[in-house]
Amino acid sequence: MATPSVALSAPHQTLPDTPAGRLTGELIHHVDTDSPAQIRKWLPSLLAASIDPDSRKDFVANMASAARDSGGLQIFDIRSNAHRPGFIQVAVKARRGDRHALFVLNVDPAHAGKLDQAMLWPMQDPALYAGWPKGAVSHAKLRRLIQRALNRLVHTEDFSGCLTVEDNDQTIFNACRGLAERSFAVPVNHQTRFRIASMGKMFTAVAIAQLVQVGKLSWNDTLAKRVPEYPDQATARKITVWELLHHTSGLGDYMVPAFFEHRERYVHPADYLGLIARQPIVSAPGKQWNYSNSGYVLLGRIIENASGESYFDYVQRHILAPAHMKSSGFSSLDQIIPKLATGYYHGALFSRAWKSNWLKLPYMAAPDGGGYSTNVDLLRFAKALRDGTLVKPATLAKMFDDEVPAGPGWNAAGFGDRLSHGRHIRGKVGGIEGTTADLQMVWETGATVVMTSNEGPSENWMLVERIADLLAAEGTRH
Repeated sequence: MATPSVALSAPHQTLPDTPAGRLTGELIHHVDTDSPAQIRKWLPSLLAASIDPDSRKDFVANMASAARDSGGLQIFDIRSNAHRPGFIQVAVKARRGDRHALFVLNVDPAHAGKLDQAMLWPMQDPALYAGWPKGAVSHAKLRRLIQRALNRLVHTEDFSGCLTVEDNDQTIFNACRGLAERSFAVPVNHQTRFRIASMGKMFTAVAIAQLVQVGKLSWNDTLAKRVPEYPDQATARKITVWELLHHTSGLGDYMVPAFFEHRERYVHPADYLGLIARQPIVSAPGKQWNYSNSGYVLLGRIIENASGESYFDYVQRHILAPAHMKSSGFSSLDQIIPKLATGYYHGALFSRAWKSNWLKLPYMAAPDGGGYSTNVDLLRFAKALRDGTLVKPATLAKMFDDEVPAGPGWNAAGFGDRLSHGRHIRGKVGGIEGTTADLQMVWETGATVVMTSNEGPSENWMLVERIADLLAAEGTRH
């Protein structure tokens, strides 16, 4: 269950008699009794004007899905904060099916009958990790825990994908489930390729590090110096390569309606420059963390200008080939890639129906993500990263210097980093319609966990994180 930066009470199942509790009860009552159309008509009046349009749209859509698809909502956990009576978290389960979700709500202090924070997020079934210890376990017990959790994901989420766990050169778990293509019921196997979404940012970051290592770039070079053709040079003079890597450039996201209306126009990093320059600046460079796909597309253009190669050729020659990642690459939506799984997603939060994802993706993979790979190849990437094949140890160490706080840990150059049992867990999650993927490395012990899936976005990547936690705990015994 997600936890905000406030002290929460112990879990319980009775809504408190507070403004937040009463508004939550009202929301659930309307889900249980109203049609989706009635939800869409009534709900906006409950939301404060301070909620941004995208968040407002998402909340109304998820509430409408709850009214249409859930069969009603059952509360199974409530968290509140005595010092913030307007704040509440409520975990709910659909009465029809096995979908779980989390309300995160806050009452507008200036208008007691309105919410100034309103989110309804997907969440994993807490029973998935029933019986999981917090400390170290044997490989045999870990294997049983993973097997039971994966079986439950198949049963409750219709999981499709592959999960591999290695501790140095020992394979603890390696299994694939589900369907690579649903129309013809083609099963997933260990040769199935999956799109990996934002996990491709790791390749972009390593490429930048390689070019710094050989003196073709500096971490502190400005965007203006390295991409003189960027339309907004005034902004580009303030943004560094280091800030682009760490999502502190202040740039927003290019994935706006104008992009998807003409997505076939965006094939190479240079094709994005005008679109990115037209998007509003989110913050001043270097001031705060804001996840930016645009920043990584610009890093791709920097790679091209510094190396004299196309982004895709550079990554193929200097990352995929040295790491022996023979089943990985980049493609457009209309290319035929042997053994590449079709991606699927649920059209609404509580919906059980699958949809093909091809209308939801960019036309071409890009430096911010969208390539494809396999578990075998991603394990090879992890090994090549750590053994010096891709970058020297000093360069790799620099990539994890001066990390930026983000989520439960920090954002390094292209990687996430967090501590568990005194060990660093480093890697990257990728998620978009039709993809859930995660690679996590227990840095000090050599253990690695990887999941690829042609379903998403989902919370199933959390299984990778839980496994990595147990491997980190095990590492403390040696």
